[in-house]
Amino acid sequence: MKRKWFLPVIAAITCVCAVGCSAPKKNSVDQGGKTVFPVSSYDESLAISMGDVMPFYDDGVMNIYHLQNSRGTLSLYYHPISRLTTSDFVNYTDCGVSLEFEENALSPDAALGTGSFIKDKDGNFHCFYTGHNDKGQEEGLRYNEVVRHAKSTDNQKTWVKDEEFNLYGYENDFRDPYVYYDADEEIYNMLVTTRDAGKGVIKRYSATSLDATWQEWQDRGIFFYNDDGDYNMECPSYIEYNGYYYLAYSEQGENRVTHYRYKTEKDGDWKKFERDSIDASGFYAGRLEKADDKLYAFAWCANLTAGSTGDFDWGGNLVTHEIKQLSNGELCAVMVSNVKDAFSTQVKYEYINGDKIESASFGKDFSARCVEKLSPKVTRINFTFSVENFGGDCGITFGLDGKYDNRLGTAAVAFDTKNSRLVCYNQISSVVRYGTPLASVPFAYTKDRDYDVDIIIDGEILTVYLDETVCLTARFPDMQRRCFAFYSNGNITEFKGITFYE
Repeated sequence: MKRKWFLPVIAAITCVCAVGCSAPKKNSVDQGGKTVFPVSSYDESLAISMGDVMPFYDDGVMNIYHLQNSRGTLSLYYHPISRLTTSDFVNYTDCGVSLEFEENALSPDAALGTGSFIKDKDGNFHCFYTGHNDKGQEEGLRYNEVVRHAKSTDNQKTWVKDEEFNLYGYENDFRDPYVYYDADEEIYNMLVTTRDAGKGVIKRYSATSLDATWQEWQDRGIFFYNDDGDYNMECPSYIEYNGYYYLAYSEQGENRVTHYRYKTEKDGDWKKFERDSIDASGFYAGRLEKADDKLYAFAWCANLTAGSTGDFDWGGNLVTHEIKQLSNGELCAVMVSNVKDAFSTQVKYEYINGDKIESASFGKDFSARCVEKLSPKVTRINFTFSVENFGGDCGITFGLDGKYDNRLGTAAVAFDTKNSRLVCYNQISSVVRYGTPLASVPFAYTKDRDYDVDIIIDGEILTVYLDETVCLTARFPDMQRRCFAFYSNGNITEFKGITFYE
C-alpha cells in the first residue's frame, strides 16, 4: 500500500503573514508535509527506524529501499526490506515492505540484510540481498549468511524470491551484495563484503544474466583489499562518474564512517585522497547512486544509545547528500539542491534581548549570544564566519534550558580551529568540559578568510555543510522548542549574514 509521507513529530502552528508585510515573520511557512530526514514506515503513530539504505534510481524516481528496524515474534526474525520513493528529496511516499523475513528457524531468510536493486534489459527488476540466520549452522545451513535473489515483473509492486538461489561464501561474513552491469565486458558484476585470511575484503562474482543460477555466478577473486586495517567493509557501491571510478564502503571499525576510493582508469590501481570519507560517523552504511547527471550519497543517522546522549546505535533516519566532484576527482558532500530550494523562505529570529540577528562578534574569552527558541519546522540556517586566531573553537550550541547569554546548551556544533576539525558534542557540562565528541571530520582552517556554512535541521537531526567541502550529520534530541546560541570559546570570531529559512 502506498501512502503520502508526512512529517513525523509535531504539527507546527501556522501564522499567516498579512498582505503587504515586508519583514519575514517567524512560523509563517506552510511546509506541506515536507521532510529532509524521513524514517521508514509507520504503524499507526509508531515510527519504525531505518537501517542500511539500498538506493535505486529508475525513470525519474529514487527508490530508497532499506532495512526496516523491526522484528518478528522472536529475536531471530528481523529486518524486512522496505521502500520509500521520492522525486525531489523532500516529499516521500511510503510503499511499505517489499521483502519479508521468514519466521522459520530453518530459513536462510530468518533475517534480511543489505542488498542492491537493478533493472534488466527486459524491464524486469532484480534484488540481490543478504539472507541471515543467527542459528543457521546450528539448523543445518552451510553458513549463517548467504546471498539471495528476488525478482519483480510488475514494476516493483511485488517481489518473488528464488528459493533455489543460495550463493554462499567461505565463512559467515558474506553479505551486502552490490550488482552492476559492465558494458565493456557485457557481464553483471556482484561485489560482496566478506573476509580473507583474517582481513576484510570485497569479492567479485560475475554472470551473463541476472536470471543466472547461483552456480553460474563465477568467483572472480578479490576486487578490493582493505588498505586501512582489518575491519569489514560494509555496504559497498561502485559508480563510474565523469571519467572516474569510485568504490564506497563503510568501516565496521573504530571510525564508523563511509570511505571511498577512486581510479582514473578502470583497470588501474585504487587511490585515496587525504580526506577519504563522506560525512562523519553520523552517516553510516553510505551508498552512492546516480540520478541522470547528478551523484548522491545515501545513509542513515542512528538513534543514540542513551536516548538524548550516548553514542550512535543502529537504525535511525535517512540522510541524503548531493555529491560535488572537484576537478581532481575528489568528492565533497553538499546540500541537495532541491532541499535548499524547498526551504528558501526567509523567516525572522531574534536574540533574546530583541535585537535583529544579522551578525555576532566575539573576543577570545568565552561568550555566547542566545537566540529565541528553535521552531519545530524544518529550518535552514546560513551564515559566514571568520576567525582571527586559532586558540579554540566557535559555532552554535543547542538545547539551552532558558533565555541565557554566555552559556552552552546540551549540544554543540563546533568549528574547531585549534584542532583542525568540524566536530559536534552532546555531553557538554561546562565551557571547559565538552565531553567526548559525538562525531568529527578533519578540516584545515585558514586565517583571514570567510567560511560559508549551511545547516539543515529537521526534528532531532541536523547536517552542517562547511564551505561546500566537508559536512557533518548529528542527532541532538533536545533542539526543538529550546533556545540556541552562537558562541566562541578561545577564538576571536565574527559571524556574518546570519539568515534563517523555512
